[in-house]
Amino acid sequence: MDFEHEIISSNQDISVKFQYVDDTGSMISKHWHRSLEIIYIMSGSLELNINGVDYNLSENDLIVINPLEIHSTTCKYGNTAVVLQIPYQFCENYIDDIATTKFICNPATTEKTSYLNQLKETLCNFFETYNKKGSGYKLQINGLIFNLLFILVSEFSKKDKKFDNKKSDKYLDRLALVINYVKKHYSENITLESAASELYLNPEYFSRFFKKYMGTTFLKYLNTVRLEQAYIDLANTDNTISQIMEKNGFSNDKMFIKLFKDEYGCSPNEKRKQLKINNL
Repeated sequence: MDFEHEIISSNQDISVKFQYVDDTGSMISKHWHRSLEIIYIMSGSLELNINGVDYNLSENDLIVINPLEIHSTTCKYGNTAVVLQIPYQFCENYIDDIATTKFICNPATTEKTSYLNQLKETLCNFFETYNKKGSGYKLQINGLIFNLLFILVSEFSKKDKKFDNKKSDKYLDRLALVINYVKKHYSENITLESAASELYLNPEYFSRFFKKYMGTTFLKYLNTVRLEQAYIDLANTDNTISQIMEKNGFSNDKMFIKLFKDEYGCSPNEKRKQLKINNL
């Protein structure tokens, strides 16, 4: 998953994107997309941040991410999950005032337990139906999608004119310029000043703007992106830790190891050993 404004591509045979994820450990830095996203943890755990709010998901937890909400994930200890992403245009066709509709659905909504269970059951049926691909499965899949949306609209939706995801595009377009800049140059000596110049802003104003909308400082975000890429190299190459560190923009090995431990709960060497055991 790209660490920028993500464009969601639907599965070729259905109108949504559906995935079964078996994650041995990963980190996805802050990003956003226009699709409505539902994550259901089948086993393991996942740390999720949505608009600056932290959620620690564990087995049997379900959460909804609204269109254009800035979010990131960290999987330290592995998980299996089903992820459903419903394109904004699909929702727009069937949900009135979708631009000012927000869905409040997470493990903390305990007063809605029975409806949360209905969502989970529907996702499990979706998973089973899509895997089998029996006669007429596309019709059944569409029925399950509409059932999910009906439960969300009737039980978990909130109308709020102050919440308008169309207006959100304005500042997200500006942020996208910075995110793309980081994506291209994260391995280089990026500074707050160089990033600010991409938006023709002075560093002080840029720093406040970035923190307000991304919920983190620019330096912390930059290091998160670098760690994300370092993890990919750790899992997919035989490069030494020093080579991986230098390739991804880290110049201080002690700082790199500390940041890595903070994100993944172990050192780079320990994580590499874990990955090798899991792949045996």
